[in-house]
Amino acid sequence: MLKPLYRLVINYPRLILVVVLAITVFMAMQLKSLRWETDARVYLPKGHPAITYDEKVIELFGVKDSVIIAVANDKGIFNRETLQRVKRITEKVANLPGVIAQRTIDVASLSTAELFVGDDESMGAQALMPEVPDDEAGIQRLKKMVYDNADLFVGNLVSKDGKATMIRAKLKEGATNRYQTYFQIKGILQAEKAGGKQDGQGWNADADWNGAAGQKQWKQGDWKKQGGWSNSWKDTPVYTELKNGDRLYLAGRPVIEVTSGLQAMDDMKLMIPVLILVIGFVLLLFFRTLRGVALPLFVMLGGIIWTLGTMVLLGYPLYTISTMLPVILVAVGIGDSVHLMSHYYDRVLPDPHRKSSEIVTEVMDNLGPPLITTTLTTAAGFLSLLFAEMPPFRIFGVFAVLGIVYCWLLSVTFLPAALTVLRPKVGGYLKKRRSMRLHAEQDGISRVLVALGENVHANRSRYLIGLVALSLLMVAGSMKLHVDSSWMSDFRNDSEVAVSNNLLNRQFNGTIFLNVVIESDQKGALKSPAILRTIETLQTEVEKLPYVGKTLSIVDFIKSANKTLHEGDPAYKILPASSKEMAEYLYLLSLSGRPEQLDQVIDYDYRRTLLTIPIQTDHTRILKNVIDHVNAFVKEHFRNTSVHVNLAGSANNSYIWADLLIGSQTSAIMVSKLGIFILATILFMSLMYGFFVVLPVTLATLLISGGAGWLGIPLDVSTTLAAGVAIGVGVDYAVHYMFRFRDCLAVSEDALQANLQTLRTVGKTIVINATIVTAGFSVLLFSRFPPHVKMGYFVSIYMVVSCLAAIIVLSLCLSSRPAAKEALVADAG
Repeated sequence: MLKPLYRLVINYPRLILVVVLAITVFMAMQLKSLRWETDARVYLPKGHPAITYDEKVIELFGVKDSVIIAVANDKGIFNRETLQRVKRITEKVANLPGVIAQRTIDVASLSTAELFVGDDESMGAQALMPEVPDDEAGIQRLKKMVYDNADLFVGNLVSKDGKATMIRAKLKEGATNRYQTYFQIKGILQAEKAGGKQDGQGWNADADWNGAAGQKQWKQGDWKKQGGWSNSWKDTPVYTELKNGDRLYLAGRPVIEVTSGLQAMDDMKLMIPVLILVIGFVLLLFFRTLRGVALPLFVMLGGIIWTLGTMVLLGYPLYTISTMLPVILVAVGIGDSVHLMSHYYDRVLPDPHRKSSEIVTEVMDNLGPPLITTTLTTAAGFLSLLFAEMPPFRIFGVFAVLGIVYCWLLSVTFLPAALTVLRPKVGGYLKKRRSMRLHAEQDGISRVLVALGENVHANRSRYLIGLVALSLLMVAGSMKLHVDSSWMSDFRNDSEVAVSNNLLNRQFNGTIFLNVVIESDQKGALKSPAILRTIETLQTEVEKLPYVGKTLSIVDFIKSANKTLHEGDPAYKILPASSKEMAEYLYLLSLSGRPEQLDQVIDYDYRRTLLTIPIQTDHTRILKNVIDHVNAFVKEHFRNTSVHVNLAGSANNSYIWADLLIGSQTSAIMVSKLGIFILATILFMSLMYGFFVVLPVTLATLLISGGAGWLGIPLDVSTTLAAGVAIGVGVDYAVHYMFRFRDCLAVSEDALQANLQTLRTVGKTIVINATIVTAGFSVLLFSRFPPHVKMGYFVSIYMVVSCLAAIIVLSLCLSSRPAAKEALVADAG
């Protein structure tokens, strides 16, 4: 079917080379416009109830994930210089164009906080620190006010020991605002080392963004310019101690998202070149020629460049998950070219003086069908991601398939065109010729594989029993698999983000939030003492859970007001006893000027209220525990009331994201296996062939997932993507193996000899391919980005297991089932 294409390539090789190089250069030119998106919420489907309700909560209460700046001092933060720094940073951050600052409390700190004051006749709110106190007495009065109102401020703005305080800034929507504000705030914090004279607003006059609020033309690459911005996310950590002992920390979900994306990109810029060098070195060891190194590497790199270039042309961003796309294409894209080069050298070895065009024609006629088959089956594996509910996964699946097709297209055009132009040559020619005079195999790899095949045939029962026992053991292990995803696991413990996040979780209530919204259709429903006491009970119960900090709701404001109206007597830090008293307190609040903090916990009609639960880790296993407890409490205590309860916030979104991940990926893997089986059955026109193609990769996936379950390794993005690579590459191994076995079986109806001949030829190429990819991915073990480290060892293990599964399982099946052999002989005939 594709022979006309192969003939065109071989007849016009130089034209093909020029066209391929021109396309590659064009695609490479697009890469400078590559943009990325790190907002965690994009992983939830558009219109998902969690996103819709989250946006509703943002509109109602103004709660958003915030950039958090912590100022810590071992001698205490209640000193004039530290307080001046807090006020200065607060004002500068509030003036940044990417920061929401419609209300004073939108940038929350000691300098913007308010507290209740009043007596039994009136009540109002006053600024906690309108100006930095001039003397020690004023500082001590400030400190007393903070700790007298501990429910509102301690753990929320000031640490319990008084050695740290925080500034929280809400950001406007969009990746541009996140990146822009991140680098501006870093610039502000770094300028504090020089006395705080920089405001973070300076910018080159000819830049797309000139400091004017509302300007939308800021470019993601512009942080590399000067003008008060931090030049790099890798600058000296901001937590370096200042002269007075202050240390500045930068954290929060937007910071984690931005830094994760930047670190992934930066790490790939370093790791991919090293990975390519290692793969090139291994190719040189096996093929011993420059063309054996350069041509497969060009195919692999070309596939990556074409894929990313197409992504830019179609207007898609690079999601955090998509940073692994080049890595995936390295594993999958190298296969076709390795098979072509190995087959080419096998054809050159008997007679290196033949015309290049004749040799390449034979290679393409022989390998054309298996190459298109492996492309289709591998694509079927990744197309299963279209069933994922998370949009970035679907987009990743589409571009992974596109990259696979590009790698195939380059393998069947560029590579044969280049080999046609070059004179035939094989590395280690004399050594291989001598080996063939002594053995039936040309090298040691083939001899080892033949010996293994003979051993499997001679000990069929033992191998079969061993595989069945191992499979049952791994089935039990796979039942122990659990999902536990964490953005913070993307960072090394000594990274700036991890250090900052750990400090905030130690000193404050937490950095990720579960928002519990209690609402009713009736105005004034939330003035009910019974409902408010139920909310208070929920707060008490949830605060007993591990990793949960001090919660905040309307209950805390009412209790604080009650204490204030009783001259600060701690005994009155309780909810009023009667409905009448409750109504009076709320009436006083409405008459005396509603404090802005109250807007974040209840609406004007007293129909909706917000309970915020801070959590000190983002591990979804912990988040699930908290959410399950909240749901159980709601089901039991709010069942017969007029209110209903919904969840929102980053903690809820993270939990839903993980839940969708396991559900969609489990389905995707099952669908991909079924799709590969159907496709292989159609292409080979044999149910038996379809079964043998899918069997090794199924066993490999089972072995890895079972091992992960027994070792307690959770399922996350890295392990899921590694499984996708395993399916893609494992299917390639099986398809090439079965194509070669069928050809050998057509020559000799002795299944054992056909299998041994398959091991001598394609078996060797499978080992070479697995070795190359394993060696390349082992480089990722030295990455400074933990997800890439995990990806490295999972893919490396998968390559070894997939290779062994294809060779051992297929040798066992083709040697130990006479009925199967007869079916295969019939198919071959």
